[in-house]
Amino acid sequence: MVTGKSKKIIRNFTAGKNKNKKVKKNKPRVLTKKVRKIKPKVLVHERYYQLNQEWSYLDELKNLVLKISPPSFPRIEKGLTKIGKIRLGVITGVFLNIPNARADIMVVGDDIDFKKFISFIKLVEEEIGIELRYVILGTDEFKYRYGMFDRFVHDILEYPHRKVIDKLKIKN
Repeated sequence: MVTGKSKKIIRNFTAGKNKNKKVKKNKPRVLTKKVRKIKPKVLVHERYYQLNQEWSYLDELKNLVLKISPPSFPRIEKGLTKIGKIRLGVITGVFLNIPNARADIMVVGDDIDFKKFISFIKLVEEEIGIELRYVILGTDEFKYRYGMFDRFVHDILEYPHRKVIDKLKIKN
């Protein structure tokens, strides 16, 4: 049992301990330093421009740009040959400045590596700046559709187009 004198000694002993220790209280901290504005280091200066889609001379500007720098058909042919055994490669639509075409690229072949094809399409899309519409058909499926006068296949082949690869010797 603790007597009155021993209580006093204990209080003094604990009070002496606490004098040297700092007691942390849960107070919100206030920042006393000023906030510095950090300027990012820019190594490459790039400018971005946006074209008004409702501009009255937009079509004329597109025609001018396409006439000055037509797409490189041999480069497209080379890219298509790397993706598999291509029998027919037809380019139309955006490449020939035909806005209402059903597709921009039609590829007919076997053993096509779809990952390589998608990366090829993305590369061409980046160059042109327009999302492409494309069709991939197997050789047998194409021959069947062509023989049955499939409207989609014949629309692509009847409208203006350019064959970059033609191993099937299709007339049109």
